Amino acid sequence: MPNLKFKRLLILSNSTKTANQFEFSETLNLITAIDNSVGKSTLVKLLFWGIGCEPTLDTNWGTTDSKTIVEFVVDTTLYTVKRYKNNISLKTDDGEFINYEKITGEYSKKLAEILEFKALLPNRSSGLMEVPPPAFYFLPFYIDQKRSWSKAWDNFEKLDQFSNWRSTIVKYHVGLLTPKHFELENDKAEKKDLKKIVEAQIEKIKTTLEIVEDYIPQINNTITETKEFEILTEEIKIDLRKLQEEQEKVLSQITIFNGDRVYLEQQQVITEKIISELDKDYKFTIENIEEDEVECPLCGIVHENSIINRTSIMTDKSQAENQLESILTELDKVNTKLTKANIKLTNARESINQINEKYIINEEPSISLDSEDDSEKIIETKNIDFNQIIENIAGNSIKKNVLKDKVQKVNSVDTFKKEIRGISKEQKGLITPEDVEEINNSFSSIFSDYIELLDAEAVNISDISSPLDYNKVIKEGGAAEGSRAILAYYLSVFTMVEKYGNEVKSALVIDTPNQQEQSDTNYEKIVNLLTNKTSKKTQVLLCAMENEHLEQFRKKAKIITLTKERLMLKSEYENVKKIFDGESPAANNV
Repeated sequence: MPNLKFKRLLILSNSTKTANQFEFSETLNLITAIDNSVGKSTLVKLLFWGIGCEPTLDTNWGTTDSKTIVEFVVDTTLYTVKRYKNNISLKTDDGEFINYEKITGEYSKKLAEILEFKALLPNRSSGLMEVPPPAFYFLPFYIDQKRSWSKAWDNFEKLDQFSNWRSTIVKYHVGLLTPKHFELENDKAEKKDLKKIVEAQIEKIKTTLEIVEDYIPQINNTITETKEFEILTEEIKIDLRKLQEEQEKVLSQITIFNGDRVYLEQQQVITEKIISELDKDYKFTIENIEEDEVECPLCGIVHENSIINRTSIMTDKSQAENQLESILTELDKVNTKLTKANIKLTNARESINQINEKYIINEEPSISLDSEDDSEKIIETKNIDFNQIIENIAGNSIKKNVLKDKVQKVNSVDTFKKEIRGISKEQKGLITPEDVEEINNSFSSIFSDYIELLDAEAVNISDISSPLDYNKVIKEGGAAEGSRAILAYYLSVFTMVEKYGNEVKSALVIDTPNQQEQSDTNYEKIVNLLTNKTSKKTQVLLCAMENEHLEQFRKKAKIITLTKERLMLKSEYENVKKIFDGESPAANNV
């Protein structure tokens, strides 16, 4: 398995005229300080920020208006990433910088390709699969000082841009989902999208058929099927051929426009209801729920009620309002087209009426026998006008074509359903129940070993049998012993990535493992595990306050000691600025 290792971090602030640069060892790195507020956490967060993640940075940091360069290697290839705000650029050793205006999209695709990260997640709006931002790759490799110890898989911000992503991402990292699964998931999502489009077209066709029925005149005679009509048609074909074609075309347009109108009106009602419900949801979360989490009384699932989630509701509402505005705009356009088409139809009918005055056919009178004297009586005589005949022909022609189109589309939907079922069946065969059992058993064994090594055996782990049981681990945490159990979980997942993962293995970054004021003995066990039990190929960046129990780690590690001047130095500004400007690409020792 290839490894990602951070090589160098450069930070520059033109507004404060300060900068700094840090180089990292390929194995163990200790980032330490005597004072706890000099920027240890910020340093490692800037590594992730610089590569495209969104760690929680101090609000004061934003005032520095800084930019970064992150150099990292994957095996022997060196990559360099520059970031300023959301503008980011990437280059390889022998290439030029390629600039990207945002993190998502093409940059995320390129970085995922470098990191062999094949996971895909569905877009909230379209449902189509897309490459998630870099944060979703780095989740198992970073333990944040504040967020990670209280909630698993929550190291970065802006993760809720995708819904219900945790199970998918966890499964991919530990090998329960393969790259092939996401190839098939992408095909399935595309077919579902096409099926949805065709189903919407079928609904329009149903509306069109109803409208056509309203436009077809009911003629209670057989004139359109008799020889009389053939003679009649021959006599008037020169006058009516173009008119008939025009009217059929106009009728077709009217039925299509009416279908679009009805469909858009239905979408308007649905969207207005969605906006109303989202507004109610937001008010409910604000006015009725004070906690950051709420448990569903039916299924027991705990849902977040954080500011981010409430903001997500308002974002969804804003998207729905934009959709409603788009629907109303399209509806206005359709109504305009419908008005114009009806004017054309009226003109065509007036032309037909003029011809109708010229050509009138009388049906033969109906004859019956009087019951009393058996004499014949004339019941009625009907006049058939060409307007009705032509509209009947045009309407039935449209109806025939529409029905044919409906049959084809229904068959297409059935085909899509069959193909989607086939893809789902193929996905289930990618990982067998035996594979799942092996991976879960391996996790349980590794987790138990780490629990023992960290002396956290008093924590009840009997119900923790899968990497997906992270909430149970957090629930058991809280005290010093619980924090060691949480660390054991993260290290277990990291080991599982190395053993079963389908991606480049990243450096492991741990921010302050001495949580809940660990005892000297237990802190020593943590440090011993990180020093001696991680793979020799693994790069470890450990943030910690100066402590005598770090000595065994310190002996093998590169030491980065931050002073009271904090992270940024005025003395480094000119030197680092030259590197940003491309004048001095060589690394300097710090």
